[in-house]
Amino acid sequence: MTTIVWDGTTLATDSLISVNGSTYNHAQKLFKLNSGEWVAFAGEQQGWWEVMEWLNAGAPRNAKPHVTRIEMIIAGPDGVFEMFDRLVRMPVSGPVAYGTGWKWALAAIDHGRSAVEAVKYAATRDHDTGGDVQSVTVLTKAGMAFDAMMREADTATVE
Repeated sequence: MTTIVWDGTTLATDSLISVNGSTYNHAQKLFKLNSGEWVAFAGEQQGWWEVMEWLNAGAPRNAKPHVTRIEMIIAGPDGVFEMFDRLVRMPVSGPVAYGTGWKWALAAIDHGRSAVEAVKYAATRDHDTGGDVQSVTVLTKAGMAFDAMMREADTATVE
């Protein structure tokens, strides 16, 4: 499968494609959408392309593709979202990880590692995670990294 991670600032993924535990290939798993958002995929690779077409078309409710065994993290100026087979955006607050190496990645995040370091660590423990790490730091509309914006919101005084 793969490992995808959001750490509050950076979206990262491995590049290994595996089938039934055997290394199959390496592929791009991190893509920029027409909206300016970034999406990282885990799961059935064939479904990625259908979902990307649907997202790039504005995600019309009446035209959702039928996909199974797919997980994704979408990050952009309007926030960070997780999405699964039903293709419903669910807001994310805090670090998240999906794919077969998710437990190892979250353990690394819990110990202060970045998303890139978390994917690299997951690759040492999960045989379906590996290859080059792909990553992007996602900025908000204000040009502030997401985690900095959240820290600022947490410390703001309400009058």
